[in-house]
Amino acid sequence: MEKYWIEKDNSYQKLLTILLKLTLLSVPLYVNKYIYNFRVNQEAVLKLFAVFLIAIWLVKIINTEKYSLQKTKLDLPIILFSLALILSLFISKTKTVSFQEFIIFLSYILIFFLITNNLDNKANFNSFIHLFFIISLVVSIYTLMQYYGIDPYLSDLHSLTSTIGQKNWISNYLAMIFPGAFSYFLLEQSQKRILYFLLLSILYTTLMICQSRGIWISIGLTLIFAIYIIIKFKLYEIFHKNKKWLTLLLITLLLITIIYSTDNPLNKSAITVPQRAMTTFDEQDPSINTRFLIWKTTLEMIKERPILGSGIGTFKMNYLVYQAEFLKNNPYYIQYSGKARDAHNEYLQMWAELGIIGLGIFIGIILMFYSSIINYLKKVNKDNEKDKIIVFGLILGITCFLIHSIFTFPLRVPALGVTFFALLGLTVIYIRKINLDKTCSDNKPKELKLKNKGIKIALTVLVLFFMIWTINLVAVKPYIAEIKYFNGMRHNVDGNYKEALTYFEQAALLYPYNGRILHALGTTYYNLGNLSKAEEVLQKAIRYMIDANTFYNLGLVYRQAGLFSKAEEEFRYAAYLIPKFTKAYYDLGYLYFIQEKYDDTIEQWSKILEIEPLFDNKYIVLNNLGIVYKKKQMPDKALEYFLEALVLAPEDSPVIEEIEKEIYNIYKSNLDN
Repeated sequence: MEKYWIEKDNSYQKLLTILLKLTLLSVPLYVNKYIYNFRVNQEAVLKLFAVFLIAIWLVKIINTEKYSLQKTKLDLPIILFSLALILSLFISKTKTVSFQEFIIFLSYILIFFLITNNLDNKANFNSFIHLFFIISLVVSIYTLMQYYGIDPYLSDLHSLTSTIGQKNWISNYLAMIFPGAFSYFLLEQSQKRILYFLLLSILYTTLMICQSRGIWISIGLTLIFAIYIIIKFKLYEIFHKNKKWLTLLLITLLLITIIYSTDNPLNKSAITVPQRAMTTFDEQDPSINTRFLIWKTTLEMIKERPILGSGIGTFKMNYLVYQAEFLKNNPYYIQYSGKARDAHNEYLQMWAELGIIGLGIFIGIILMFYSSIINYLKKVNKDNEKDKIIVFGLILGITCFLIHSIFTFPLRVPALGVTFFALLGLTVIYIRKINLDKTCSDNKPKELKLKNKGIKIALTVLVLFFMIWTINLVAVKPYIAEIKYFNGMRHNVDGNYKEALTYFEQAALLYPYNGRILHALGTTYYNLGNLSKAEEVLQKAIRYMIDANTFYNLGLVYRQAGLFSKAEEEFRYAAYLIPKFTKAYYDLGYLYFIQEKYDDTIEQWSKILEIEPLFDNKYIVLNNLGIVYKKKQMPDKALEYFLEALVLAPEDSPVIEEIEKEIYNIYKSNLDN
């Protein structure tokens, strides 16, 4: 009988292991060409598998009547971090928005605990590591195909996305896996070593063509840490043994570096790697200055709520308001202002959302992790070189991720976040004080008294019902809504507003808490002339997404409805949120113009020329200013603007005839006088 329960327990454990592998495989590799928002795809897959995993785990406990939790040193701080997430959800003023990110982080934690509680031998451990190598190879090959113009699936994007979403994310993923592959390269022999040699060459090539400055800084700092570990724990013996292979690898990587650092047929980049690297020191670099603005704005958020933060996932709801206030005293950064969903610094964003408590706990997790690593490397048998090298590779990948988190937001990208927590779990179980060739059980399983078969069946059915209901609620319905939304956007771009409306309405019914969907629906109602519905939906959209365009569109609705004071308020708020939002100034100026408030009109349209003195349609604004000055009975000033507009207007523009007519009338009037 006992043998039966052991076999049953093993069956569930195998099922959980398979589902874990599918999760780690599907999140970074699943792509839907009809949804180009890669994070949407990743979040849907992660939520789906997370619910599956927790349901199967509960069914296992019910039917085997046993449960056990394998203790690790990270358990307590990770549980405390979970409590910090729950607290942040409660204090959030936008709980429906916060809940979405809360599920993502909870899924990461679930992956960690399932890995530490279900992998019980080296074969399982190695199968997970090899899975990461396979995924990284697929990601790299697809990136290389896109780089050389071979993309049968996502050809419309015309950028390096691979299956993960963008160059920085690709680089981050590969940088986590590369050190582990290097460790196995050092340990393997003959044919397998050749395979790892090829894998490392392909991964490195991909890192070169992605040209991510942040990841190369992270790799450089990680190499310093690697040298410290090698010297401190005397790992150089294995490097000495493999000096021929290491020399060959180094020469190969050097050749790859030369190829993608110089002008040649293989290098398809607009700029070479050295040129890209030099932009790091350019004080006017838009990317760097935009990050500085985001970081400084995030610090303003932190100052207001330093202890508890504003709640998980609220950064994107708060950013524009705090940025607007910051720009009042720092106008230099207006040129770099815009919407930001993430802080481009994981630690600052965590502080802003979870407070110093949440950030402190997360840092505690990391410190405890490294403390465990150091203790392991000190205590492990000197002859056990293989284990040291495997741990060496794992911690370098994790270290690179943590350093890169200073420059970006990898935990907000499920493909990266789930891989990080999985590697964390794999490292923890590897350094645990037990032999992975034997059972990993530190504790005897605790028994549940569910002898009644009917109770087991009832509980199992209840869990499965809850699983289906939850999957539908958090994964299926929101994802179908996103598909509807993207289909609607395709029709919207083509001006087919009636067709788009059908999709947007369906999407809003499926997922009524998605600000993007509601914004698109409200805007489409406006385009179709249904002003009352447009106002209702756009006002609702503001609850779930803060976007200057939503307020701007509300201004258009109110202006069309003749509610000029409300329209003025919305246009002004849109321009307040994004001070370089020229459309808001233009329509605000037009609002004043139709009310014959000409001085106010001139003020708003002149701002456009100040913000964007070289924009393409400058001649239109100049012409309009000429018309305003003509209305103000200031012909000389009007003539000045008309002449400037005439010089800038394209030769085929119908406006030229109007401008020439206005100039002629002014000259004629002057001659008559």
